[in-house]
Amino acid sequence: MSVAYAHSLSESLYEPLPPGLFQLKWDWDPTLIGFLILGYLYIKGLRAFKGKSPVRPWQLVCFACGLSVNIIALSPPIDPLSDRLFFVHMIQHMLIVNVGVPLMLFGVPFFVVMRGASPWVRRKILLPIMKSPFARGTHRVLLFPFVALLLFEGNYWLWHVPRFYNLALLHDGIHLVEHFLMAVTAMYLWRSIIDPYPLRSPLPMGFRLLFLGFIMTLDSILAAGLSYSSQVWYAYEGIPMPSWWGDRWSHLDDQRLGGLIMWVPGGILLFLSMTICFFVWADREQRKDRERMAMTP
Repeated sequence: MSVAYAHSLSESLYEPLPPGLFQLKWDWDPTLIGFLILGYLYIKGLRAFKGKSPVRPWQLVCFACGLSVNIIALSPPIDPLSDRLFFVHMIQHMLIVNVGVPLMLFGVPFFVVMRGASPWVRRKILLPIMKSPFARGTHRVLLFPFVALLLFEGNYWLWHVPRFYNLALLHDGIHLVEHFLMAVTAMYLWRSIIDPYPLRSPLPMGFRLLFLGFIMTLDSILAAGLSYSSQVWYAYEGIPMPSWWGDRWSHLDDQRLGGLIMWVPGGILLFLSMTICFFVWADREQRKDRERMAMTP
């Protein structure tokens, strides 16, 4: 994509950055606002149980950590720098889809958030949506594990196709849609892998391992392409880099670093998820064996 075309789409990208990282402009991403609302409703919902917390302390910690990670990923300095540096954009997406969203799901937010909503909101907004045939049908389809997997990975690859990546990079509105779809598809994917009480995933534990292995394989292919490419894939030409980066490295170095971040830290996160999944599976099988032995005369 030519620099002239890019410049005509987003003038703000070509303005110099302020000297301090924490002086960067806040962009009130609707996805960020959505996470903040979820956090508010979660706290309010816990208080509504009047001292009898429906979640365990470790689940509360998981939700708080996941919410914090998502807020950090969508706030300065990460969010504005993600428009200038590909590797920061990669860190942002990994934090949201591989860390923030699954940690929040461990905090079993569904019924807690519902309890936190006011009676008027539940009656006038949430219940009509939940009763809507279209919303219920769409939700039911998205809950199918293989649908969730294909949508998550398809969405992830779509936004790394140069044409679509550049559209998101150079159009703020499309960038906001990208963040929203990343968060929603990640939620449905991890909903198939995690059992957020009281909900249970219909996917057998062995298939959960296969899902994670499939994601790791496809992400490694994309990461290898980014890391070993001899040319820049995306429309960063002419966009001013931070002085601490641009004086030392090129756009190609930036892209290769982003690929390595997807490959190594991203792979470690997925491998850790597979390890946890394996031990949970083994523990469940051992408990089933003990129950069978206890029932044997």
